[in-house]
Amino acid sequence: MTTHNAYSPGREEIAATIRSCLLSAIGITMAADLIADDTNLFDVGVDSMNMTDLLLQLEQRFGFTLAPEDLSADLFLRFGNLVSFVESHVLRN
Repeated sequence: MTTHNAYSPGREEIAATIRSCLLSAIGITMAADLIADDTNLFDVGVDSMNMTDLLLQLEQRFGFTLAPEDLSADLFLRFGNLVSFVESHVLRN
């Protein structure tokens, strides 16, 4: 059995934080609950500029550093992809 000394947020908490960061980065006001696992982030306004802002916010909020090889356009095709990606980085720490 593995025990973690540090607090590890659950998937729903990670998703809620990512939604908050996403809406802040793209600068729009919409109901966060409209962003579902299958939401294409490019469709809600993610572009190359705010993508960088979003990733920086996620690094700061969750305390990990992204390597360039970690990043792919697939991360932004579905919100669920981004949540799973962040979740895997949070759990590694």
